[in-house]
Formats: sequence, C-alpha cells, structure tokens
Amino acid sequence: MNDRVIGYGTFSDKELRVGLEIGHIVCDPEPRKINGSSIDVTLGHYFYHAGTARQVGGIFTPFDKADVERYFGEAKKALPLSEVRGKIGREIIALMERGRLSETEGNERLERFNSLDQLNGIPDDHPIVILRPGERILGHTNEFIGIKPPGTTSMQSRSTTGRFGVAACFCAGWGDPGYINRWTMEINNLNEHEYVPIPVGYRIAQIVFSMTGPVDIEYAKATGKYQSSSSNDLAEIKRLWTPEQMLPRAYKDEIELPPVPTGLNPKYM
Repeated sequence: MNDRVIGYGTFSDKELRVGLEIGHIVCDPEPRKINGSSIDVTLGHYFYHAGTARQVGGIFTPFDKADVERYFGEAKKALPLSEVRGKIGREIIALMERGRLSETEGNERLERFNSLDQLNGIPDDHPIVILRPGERILGHTNEFIGIKPPGTTSMQSRSTTGRFGVAACFCAGWGDPGYINRWTMEINNLNEHEYVPIPVGYRIAQIVFSMTGPVDIEYAKATGKYQSSSSNDLAEIKRLWTPEQMLPRAYKDEIELPPVPTGLNPKYM
C-alpha cells in the first residue's frame, strides 16, 4: 500500500500521520505521541466531582438539568499539591469524625500528606487532580481531537494508567463521524484505599481511529448534543468549549416507551 493511501479498518501509525497531514484527522495541539495504531491524549485542567464524598443516599436524576447541576456542582480546576494538601487533610479529618475512617488509618494518612513537600516524580508547582479512593470524576482531554467523515473513533485507557488502578473511560468512549472536540472522560480511581494524583498533561488515554463507509450525516447534524458546530469549523468548536460541556445531557433525550416487537406473547407485551 502506498504510504499516502488510507485503507479501511483501524488506522496504522503511517495512516494516522497521513490523516493528520491532509486534515482528515484533527488534533490540536499536535499529538504528543502517535502509537502503532492510536494517538495518546492528555489530561486537561478542569474536572467535576461526581457527587460528593460527604453525601450518602438520595436520588440523582440525570434527566433533570437542575439535578445534574446540583449533583456535579461547579467545575474545579487542577492545582499544585501545595494548594490542595490542606483540603485533603480536612477531608480525612471529616471522615474520621464520621466514623468512616479509623483513627489509626486516618492519622497515618494525615502524617503522610503533611510530610509531603512534593510528590516524587511530579514538580511541586505542577497542577494535579487528586482522586480519592474509589472516586469517579469527569475530566477532559487537553486536545481537540477527532475525525471528519467518513471515519469513527474510540477512546481507551492506556495500559500504564490501567495498571496503576485508574480507568479513563468505561463504556462511553465512542466518537461518531465528525465528532471533534475535547473528549470527556469518566475517570475512576479503582484503588480502594489510596489517593492517586494525576498531573495535568499526563498521557492518560488513547484514541483509536477507524474508517467507515460513506455517512449521510455527521455528528453535529445528527444529534449535536455535545457538539453543535461542523467538523470543518475547528475555530468555532474551540471558541464554544466550556467545562460545562462535560456534564451529561440526558435531559435532552425524549423519554418514551419502546415499540412492541411483533409476534411477542401477549402476556409479556
């Protein structure tokens, strides 16, 4: 195959570079790393806590915009360890006071955090997102990335990220033809007892690109739920991006009963 020809199936590293060169694939800023069949994406500055560790019980209604805003609260911005250490200490003390953390374990955590001038391997002034044990947050890629029709994309955690117990996305990592944006990530700390820091700019996940046949309509015109601008207008996509785009918009979906399959036993209709 000619190096400048893009075939069907998953894009190889050569095809990814060709796609970027001819503008079929979009990645802004330019990719930090192109793998054999994917492009790495990095963690951006903003995130949402999924609920709060202080709330127990209740009902979260994702079909109500006001309840989505209540549940996720305000977007947070990553900060250096020196600025978030005190907040973590207060959270640990609160957990001890509510009996959700033993005094011994709580004091051990406090001692460890209070003794940290910086996290080894991370510059002390570098912004980080610290994930609580078992916590889920919404984060975003720093890159505006995707593919113009025809073609589709999917996001997967990097192997290294998975090995230290963090999932960048579960089953919501699919990008339809024409979806080009900062991707929202459902980031989960799967460690049950340890806080995990993720530096802004860390290569947390990867995007896989595949060709499709011709499509009748691209993402913005098909649904436009999380991107209303054409894939050909990157400047407009970037201008319109706000952290609020990470929030779920199930409240835009119409709630209706599904059609009844033909031939079904009337008893179970």
